[in-house]
Amino acid sequence: MSLRLLLLLSGGLEILAGSAALIIPAPVVSLLLGSSLDPIASVLARLFGAGVFALGLACLKTRHDVGSPAGLAVSLGITAYNVLAAVVLFWAAAGLSLGGLLLWGAGIGHAVIGALFVSALVTSRR
Repeated sequence: MSLRLLLLLSGGLEILAGSAALIIPAPVVSLLLGSSLDPIASVLARLFGAGVFALGLACLKTRHDVGSPAGLAVSLGITAYNVLAAVVLFWAAAGLSLGGLLLWGAGIGHAVIGALFVSALVTSRR
């Protein structure tokens, strides 16, 4: 899969997820982790949403310029985010026994997208 397509897909998904966490953090966290939010956690969920939204915007903007140093930087950033997000979500599910309806699915989704980015980055450097 091409970096351009992956940046489009990932950027769109992150904008949706970030928007949801910004606007309705309690249901998002409940679906993901199966727990409710106190006021501090609500602020952190919204801050997370803002960061994910911004990362999604960077992906969408960069998809037309994947060969530039900036395009590579954004591609590496979103790759690291997806791989690390998968690790954290799997740890939350297996290690902390948390679990909302979407936790395992989100972990698998991030792992798959992260692996696709790694593959695309390796093949683009050849």
